[in-house]
Amino acid sequence: MKTNALILAALAGAAATAAQGQVVLNEIYENPPGSGAQFDSRYEYIELYGFPGMDLTGYAIALLKGGSDLDGDGIPGPRPPGFDPGEEVPEIDEAFSLDGLSLGSNGFLVIYNTNPDLNPSSFLPPFFPPETNVATFQQTHIPTVDNVGRLANDGSSTYVLVRRRPNHSINSNGVSVYGPGYSWRKDVQHDVDFDGVVDFGFETPVNYPLWPIEPPSVMEPYQMIDEIAWSHRSGKEYVRSNQNQISDTPNYNPDAISRLYYLGQNPQIGHRFTGSGNITFTRLADEEWIQGTITTQNPRFNYEFTGVVGNPRSKGPTDPDGPLYDGSCDPDTDPNCLPNPNGIYRFQDIDITGFQLTPGDFNDGGSANHTQFRFIPGDLNFDGVVDQNDLFLLDALLLGADFDATEIITDDFGLPIINPVTNMPLERYVFQGRLANAFLAATNLDPNDGVGGSNAPTVTQADRAVLVALLGGGPCNAADIAEPFGVLNFFDVAAYLTLFNAGDPAADLAAPFGELNFFDLATYLAIFNQGCP
Repeated sequence: MKTNALILAALAGAAATAAQGQVVLNEIYENPPGSGAQFDSRYEYIELYGFPGMDLTGYAIALLKGGSDLDGDGIPGPRPPGFDPGEEVPEIDEAFSLDGLSLGSNGFLVIYNTNPDLNPSSFLPPFFPPETNVATFQQTHIPTVDNVGRLANDGSSTYVLVRRRPNHSINSNGVSVYGPGYSWRKDVQHDVDFDGVVDFGFETPVNYPLWPIEPPSVMEPYQMIDEIAWSHRSGKEYVRSNQNQISDTPNYNPDAISRLYYLGQNPQIGHRFTGSGNITFTRLADEEWIQGTITTQNPRFNYEFTGVVGNPRSKGPTDPDGPLYDGSCDPDTDPNCLPNPNGIYRFQDIDITGFQLTPGDFNDGGSANHTQFRFIPGDLNFDGVVDQNDLFLLDALLLGADFDATEIITDDFGLPIINPVTNMPLERYVFQGRLANAFLAATNLDPNDGVGGSNAPTVTQADRAVLVALLGGGPCNAADIAEPFGVLNFFDVAAYLTLFNAGDPAADLAAPFGELNFFDLATYLAIFNQGCP
């Protein structure tokens, strides 16, 4: 399947209104410290950030809990201490529809918990900037047999921002229609065979006698726009790519997470020891998010920084200027592990002292004065600059594409994976994750390129013209990737081969996507031979 997680985009424009734009999960407060409804119901929230004014009709947020498998036998349970009966089995804890909502003029939307039995029902409203759009869990709860509750605090968590879902549609009034068999809602068991993969609907339920396992639900294919996950109590995570799973939450289950960066691919700055004692790079999520325990100091937005080696309370991205280690010991667990100037590994996090939650606002500040990422107009590969690589990405994968396009899922040998019930190939959406946000961002380059001055539903030549203007003149087609632009020559071929040999996703031009091979080279040469107009 196409490796969408390696391709991204980020773009924010100045248009007053826009039908589309990029949007990401930005901050999640899952477990405010304190007892039950007193604090959970008054502090919990989920924050989105993206293109100001973006209409989120058709989108939803779901919290997929991953159960628990303490003995590692591939069957849920035994139930950990503190878990209510059945919590060791994966299920959707909460699901929220974003129909009729949009991002505020500052790019933020916050949905937050309230409890009508409490007065005040939430502590959060005084902290929301006036430019931030807000709604409550109760207002956005997707109808089901159970009422909205609090976000589950224990076990593995996967938060998914979804768009297309099976048996779901939007009517002419912009309202969701939940057809027969719709399953993206609270209390649905989304992984009945406990394999860590969201069900297509033909799976065989695992045999777990201590809690009823339901027949499988049709959850796939769904269009994932953004996702983040972390493990706790040996539960499962449900991400398209494990790069979107926080790998290191030592001795704690994060109370909250705050996005500091939105990266297109793993920068491979930091390192970590695996459970088998090997050293590998930290994951993309490790380098994007600050996460950890929140203090009880009111208003309970402060990350805790009293941890020690082997027992930290909060963590953040790797410090690119941090000390080097030789790999003979693990500085994350061994206080006697000292740096070695001849080493090649980095483990130390950036200084996150003083960093705190900021509901409905940018995650800026802390003692080190960190600044959260902002979307840059035209930066479609999110490397912080607008250059010919952004135009190359637009021409190769985005121009004229269908945002609802699907593709057949293939195995490691490139063969279609067959649904055993229908005998038809399984499919998933092409535009997911960072590639989905690339598409949405590119459509907003010219927000008035559609019928009657609306925003066209795909990336158009008008969008491309805006990007070319931002570049100050640029490539004539997808093969024109080296200066001087407007001329195809040896330097363009050499530049493409450099991308190809480096495994850069921008060189992935032909199926099977997710790998670079002869077909990508042939496609590039075909575009090259077309010449410049």
